[in-house]
Amino acid sequence: MGLLTTLSTLAGTSIATAARRLKRGPLRPGWSFKFEATVAFMKATNERIIHLDAPSQRAEMESLFIPSPALKRVRREQVDAGGVPSEWFIPLQGSSDDVVLYLHGGSYVFGSTRTHGDLIARLALGTGARALGLNYRLAPEHPFPAQVDDIVAAYRWLLSTGVKPERIVFCGDSAGGGLAVSAMVALRDQGVPLPAGAVLTAPWVDLECSGESVETNALYDWGSKSMLLHWAKWFLGGANPREPLASPLYADLRGLPPLFLHVGSAELQLDDARRFTETARAQGVQAHLEVWPEMIHNFQTFGEAFPESVRGTAKMCEHLRGLLG
Repeated sequence: MGLLTTLSTLAGTSIATAARRLKRGPLRPGWSFKFEATVAFMKATNERIIHLDAPSQRAEMESLFIPSPALKRVRREQVDAGGVPSEWFIPLQGSSDDVVLYLHGGSYVFGSTRTHGDLIARLALGTGARALGLNYRLAPEHPFPAQVDDIVAAYRWLLSTGVKPERIVFCGDSAGGGLAVSAMVALRDQGVPLPAGAVLTAPWVDLECSGESVETNALYDWGSKSMLLHWAKWFLGGANPREPLASPLYADLRGLPPLFLHVGSAELQLDDARRFTETARAQGVQAHLEVWPEMIHNFQTFGEAFPESVRGTAKMCEHLRGLLG
């Protein structure tokens, strides 16, 4: 594995994408060659690493990290946030007292402030806030509810430093989006003041993967139902997949702050976002859903070289700023 494997996968998927487009046109009408080749590369990478053990999967994902321009415009500081290894991303030109508490995706198995550093930095720069990325514990070594416990501990730590809850917003993608909801439910039940709200990108809120889009969008997205169920099994560690803090689609959401959800029309989690929005609204929660045409899972993480990612991140920042007032 390593660099040679990555380069081989990139070359193979790029050639295959070019050949397919010459014969049949783009897989989706709005996709550029660069975007389609990137999706194909990510899909092939997932298909290759799904058979590896968890540490090897993490190493493979970490190896894809490429330093970005955004990271040069922030100061990074390691911090112990209530026992959770975390990292501040602070704009070099100054920041407000607001905090974006960022929860990375990675199917509960991989991901870190390294893999998501570019996006976290862009959110800090786009909001003018300090962004705190959490490196919460990962499955299968640390199954549910370790991740929820870590987020609760980190949020309590933030409050103990004097940050007001109304100056904090949660933000998370995929598994991190689901964890953001679960952590808020847990904090509410513990009587802890909640943050101003949350911006959730393609939140994974149903570990049974029962939505139709998990299958109907499998041709376009860079994952699959079987992959998700594999990672869900590692995360659950024997827990019921309908446990509310594991699959917050089934949680009591009453009393949660406003939520903004972003999801792509061509991704596996489309129905997760739709069903969760309906559930939240039915329970009196302000929930705003934006469906991005033609987009796949976590397209916002593709970086500043992709106009789709730039637009998606800008909209996330707009919603984060709105929540912070």
